[in-house]
Amino acid sequence: MNILSKRLSLIGGTAAAVLAILSGCAKESSVDTTGMEKEYMEAWMNANHPGVPATGRGIYILEDVPGTGAAISDDDLYLFLEYTETDLEGNISSTTSKKLAQQIGTYKTSNYYGDNIIILDEAYTQVGVLDLIDGMRVGGTRVGVVPGWLNVGLADYNNKKSGSNSIYTIKVKDKTSDIKAWEADTLAKYVAIHMPGTDSTMFGYYCKTLKEPASGATFPSDTSFYINYTGRLLNGQVFDTTIEDTAKVYGLYSSGRSYAPMVIKLPGDDDYTKITLSTSETSEGSTLVDGFAYCLSKLRPFEKVVCAFYSELGYGYSGSGSSIPKFAPIVFEIEVVEKPSEND
Repeated sequence: MNILSKRLSLIGGTAAAVLAILSGCAKESSVDTTGMEKEYMEAWMNANHPGVPATGRGIYILEDVPGTGAAISDDDLYLFLEYTETDLEGNISSTTSKKLAQQIGTYKTSNYYGDNIIILDEAYTQVGVLDLIDGMRVGGTRVGVVPGWLNVGLADYNNKKSGSNSIYTIKVKDKTSDIKAWEADTLAKYVAIHMPGTDSTMFGYYCKTLKEPASGATFPSDTSFYINYTGRLLNGQVFDTTIEDTAKVYGLYSSGRSYAPMVIKLPGDDDYTKITLSTSETSEGSTLVDGFAYCLSKLRPFEKVVCAFYSELGYGYSGSGSSIPKFAPIVFEIEVVEKPSEND
């Protein structure tokens, strides 16, 4: 198969810049791939791995343990990977392994560790990484050297911009041609266990009442109310909370943050996407991901709910920082509370 010629039509919009799915980043300087950098890589390979030929556009496969699962095909658009990236000296720069991160002293409780989803398209994934996984099967593992000029997306590759020389250890865990269906199935399984009896009210969205409201009416337009909330991944890892004890338990606590109920400001019309979250009624609010905002638009006085939704209503194919991975369904537990007193 030729996964290198694939182009995505299922992701809205065009890629204005390469999404570095793995961590190789482009340098500002240009590179002549027929010059000194290529000569250096060839010399390094001859000294450290003599006899290993270059494949694809110039990567080197050091180890190849074939998988016994399905082969990656032209119909597949997404792969689920375990990976570790090192420099040529063996220093680890990135890994999906919690255990390995703990061993090398880079582990953070707030970071996500688990399968990394890559998009099989040169606009979103380094061209050298795509060379490395070409021809693999689910369950297979490869170790390969990706020179810096291939450790970039297609635009930087064509413009002769270079990333870092890296050695990747990659294991293919799973694959899919329909990430939306995969997320919906994953979310439905979560809801069946953790929110039993809850039906989706729109595709990829579920909400369950944990505490009955003081009244049956939702809040009127152009008003404000206070909430406490906790945001989680489906594996239970907390990525944000207004509750100090919860922040401490999950390694999120910051002495520079005030842990207190937040203000929800409803717009004058019924457009839930205009709902904002702020620290006080006088401060400027920030907009919210659609799933969270939609849940807030349905809340009633002193109600407590848990809502879960797929990434199209959340952080999408980019994720958010090191805590929320790409294509991640997320969960929010939200409670409407009293306005804090000025002495709190």
